[in-house]
Amino acid sequence: MSVNLEEFKAQYFLFDPKSYGRIFVFVDFGNVRPWAEDIWPEENKRRITVEIDIAKIADICDWVNAIGRFFYYGYFPESEKTNDDLKYRRSIFRIDKARKHGFKVKTKEIKMVPHYDTDGKFVGKFPKCNFDVEMTMDMLNKANDYDTILLFSGDSDFSHLLKHLKALGKNIMIVCTRNRMSRELDEVAHKFIPAETLAAFLQYEPGV
Repeated sequence: MSVNLEEFKAQYFLFDPKSYGRIFVFVDFGNVRPWAEDIWPEENKRRITVEIDIAKIADICDWVNAIGRFFYYGYFPESEKTNDDLKYRRSIFRIDKARKHGFKVKTKEIKMVPHYDTDGKFVGKFPKCNFDVEMTMDMLNKANDYDTILLFSGDSDFSHLLKHLKALGKNIMIVCTRNRMSRELDEVAHKFIPAETLAAFLQYEPGV
């Protein structure tokens, strides 16, 4: 019996999709992007210069014949300031790339939230944009449409949701770096796939 290359990759690096029914992929890219610091620590010692490639995540969706693929990521507001405008354009580039590669995208503006130290002194504004609610609603509303979730995130906030879906008979597969995989998700997952094992398939290639 012949096995094509994508089937081989899925079986060797992930799981045999033929055994897991209808597969939906959910990508929490705000959680995923910093994985680059764990996968390529030397290159990303000061800042992220070697990126996780959204196109490569889409390829992994193809390995498992995912019938649903969802991508969640925020964008910085437009600004006349050069540095801020660069952040805006880069975030929009990632969102557009996800759409180009077949993801259904959920996005919203990143809020800059003021932070204060223990003495009440203002220390700056930090970006905040999570998609816990949006992802939860999508996973619950579409629960009749899939048998298996392949989740790209290690966020412990999803633990109760995934326990509920597991109780409904859903298979829970999670991709994350070892360092960022929460104990709560590790306990609920049927299988944890370390993102480090996919390093050769995740690195960004300009122009792709």
